[in-house]
Parts: sequence; structure tokens; C-alpha cells
Amino acid sequence: MVETEPGYPRALADRFGFLLARAHLIAREKADGALDRVGLDMKAFAALATLVSDGPSSQQRLSRRIRMDPATMVDVIDSLERSGHIVRKRNPADRREYALQTTAKGRALLARAQKGVLAAEADTLRGLSPGEVKQLLALLGRLASASASDRLATDEQVGKALGR
Repeated sequence: MVETEPGYPRALADRFGFLLARAHLIAREKADGALDRVGLDMKAFAALATLVSDGPSSQQRLSRRIRMDPATMVDVIDSLERSGHIVRKRNPADRREYALQTTAKGRALLARAQKGVLAAEADTLRGLSPGEVKQLLALLGRLASASASDRLATDEQVGKALGR
């Protein structure tokens, strides 16, 4: 009988994209569970968190800000409005536009959701030291914010970065 090694096959364990995708799936599953317990999904959480963070916004601007398909955004906003977590108010600067605003109920829901997401993140990162978490966040932040031109690297640079 052939014994299998724990973990992923070497051909996958050495691939940045594979490991990042797996880490995302694990983190997302835990965050989705935490959000489900308060009655939100990730799309509604993103919309609510952005409105609380940025302040009132048009639906179109919010859609662009969180890079959500406008058709999907309609469903998310309609659901948040029906549940009393946001309201639409005329934008005084442009009467043709509505500004989406969170309600007290929406801000309270977001606070509960954020506590759950923080707990889920802590659970996901529990095997890392505080310094490693800080380093991971810094590296992911750099990757996530890099412009397309910054992401272009030669095969040699990639090889050096991977220690080859």
C-alpha cells in the first residue's frame, strides 16, 4: 500500500496561485459562516461596510467602488432597503440621483457582522504569530494594490522571489 503525504502534492504546494486560492477558500468559508449567523452574505456586508466607511453614495458609485456588477448591486441594495438597513434619499447636489445611507439598524447589523468576521479571521490565522499576520497583511496589501504594470515581472524575478 502506498502512503500519501499530508498536505498538497509538491506540484501544487509550490504554486503561489494555488495556495492563495486555497487560503481564500478557507478564510471565505469561515467569514461566510459568521455573516450567515447575522443574516448577511459577503455582497451585502461589502455594500453596508462601504456605506458606513465612505458615507452616503449613489448606487452606481457604490457598485464601482466595490467592483460589483450593477445588476447584482440592484438586488443587494433592494434587499438591504427592504430589511431597513439602508434608505435612499435624494442627493441634494444632484436631484436626479439618490444617495444610499445606512440606518441605525444597518450600522448595528454591521457592528455584529464585523465582530463575527474578526473572529473568523482570527480562527483562520490562529497558526500564525502576530508578526507573521502583520507581514502577511502587508504583503497581500501590496499585491492587491499593485497596478498592472507593477505586476509584470520577468521569469527571472519570479524565480528569484520563489528561491529558484
